[in-house]
This record gives sequence, structure tokens and C-alpha cells, in this order.
Amino acid sequence: MRRRFKEGLISIAFAAIAMTAAMLFSPPRGIALAQEIADPELIFKPPDESRLFGRKAPDIGLRYADGRGGRLSELWAERPVFVTLVFSRCAGICSPYLGLLKKTVEQVGSSGDRYQMVVISFDTRDRPEDMMALARHHGLQADRGWTFATPASQQELTALCESLDFDFRWDEERQQYNHPAITVALRAGTFARISVGEEISPGRFKEMLSDARGEFVAIYPTPGQGGALFRCFDYDPQRGFTPNWGMLILIFPGVAAITLAAGMFTTARFMVFFGRRTRAAPLPGRSA
Repeated sequence: MRRRFKEGLISIAFAAIAMTAAMLFSPPRGIALAQEIADPELIFKPPDESRLFGRKAPDIGLRYADGRGGRLSELWAERPVFVTLVFSRCAGICSPYLGLLKKTVEQVGSSGDRYQMVVISFDTRDRPEDMMALARHHGLQADRGWTFATPASQQELTALCESLDFDFRWDEERQQYNHPAITVALRAGTFARISVGEEISPGRFKEMLSDARGEFVAIYPTPGQGGALFRCFDYDPQRGFTPNWGMLILIFPGVAAITLAAGMFTTARFMVFFGRRTRAAPLPGRSA
């Protein structure tokens, strides 16, 4: 019985050590992906949200997928606008990202009433009919909550990309643009929030919508300006990723489990040793 108890404690201790080591030494997914990229031309510096906050977006002319013309201000004058930059010939992230964004919007609901999704091409080769084909591919051609368009001119495209610090580069070998997935929330034409990366959760989208509607958001991290108190990692361009106080919250359960297991193991050994000494001691009034 005691042997099984000791073996169980040892197993718990080893499991706790393994879990703690995995949390400490396994880099976050974003870091692992960055380490896999060998070509520095494919690594993009994401837009700095703190620099963009409050910046006015240019009121560019648009050519809608249905052939009409208009201006971006006509869309943001009615409701908050979420701008997503893509290109129709993308063989990488654009189409999967739009599919994920569509699912997120469906979960959050009320697009077209409370906010407008605007998908704009940054490829000068794209025409309105190309954007209509992209809309049809995702079943969004008749959804009034979604607008697909191209900029009216190269100058206006440049102005929009520069205002959002959107970085994209042409890969001659692949005949593709290298670019990040990006969605920007605008409130009355003013930058409110941004999501950069291949994933955008309903929770994140709701936060962006709240800011775009001018509603109160309790707290969220701002890149380069402190942000959340208990972050797991800090990032510095010179030092890379370094642990922060939030890491203690992650490793505490593992450390606590190890300490508890060690304490129970030591106590069990002491009790066994003390029990043996008690049985071996002579009874009072009798000689050994």
C-alpha cells in the first residue's frame, strides 16, 4: 500500500515538472512561426496600434463590385466600418482569412445594422468584377453587411495603405504579394482598433466593435505602452521575447504541485520511519 502511494506521488511530481517545462520552454505560436521563416522579406513589422490610434483615414474613392462608384466616407458616415485589405489572386492567406472573418461576423451578428464590413483590394490589377467573384466565392455578394471594392486610383490606394501602415511586397518568383492579414476598425473615419494576423476571434472582434462604436472597454493591451498587467511575454526589437509577471501565474500551478508532492512524499516517509521506531521501542516497565 505504501509502495503504491509513493509511486503515485512520484508520478504526480514528474507530471508537474513536465507541464512546467513545456510552458516555460515552448515558445508561443507566433514566435515559432516567425522562427520557421527563413526569408526576412516575408517577415513583416505589424502596424503599431498606439501610433495609429486617432489617425484619420483618407476619404478615398471606391469602385464597388457591383459597378457603382462612391467614397469611403459614405460608408463610415452611417455606422462603424471594418476595413480588410486583400487581393483577389492571393494563393495564401486572403481567402481563408475572409472565410474566418465571415464566421466571426456571423457569430457576433448584426453586420449591416451596427457596422459595415468593407473588403478593399490593394492590387492594382483587380477590377470590380474580380472583387465580385471573390464575394461570390464566400457567398457574400448579396449580403448588405459586406462591401467589396477597389480603390478608384493608384494614388488613393497608396494613401490608404500608408495611413494604416500596411506593409506588402511583391514576390517576383511566386508572382504573389507577401502581406499580413489585417482588419481595421474605423469610427467616423478615425482609426479605433486593429487586428493583425491569421486569426480574429469573436471576443476580439466584439472589443474592436465596442471601440468603433465609442463604447467603454475596460482594458486591453496597447503595443509598446505597458498594456495588460499580467502579460506572459514582453517584446523588444533588440532582445526579442522575454518573460513577464504573467508567466508566474502560468508556472504557479506546476510549482505548487511539485511542492505539494514533495511535501506529501516527505511526510509519508517520516510517518513510516516514526511508525517503525514506535513499534521497535520497548513498552514501559519491560526490559528490551
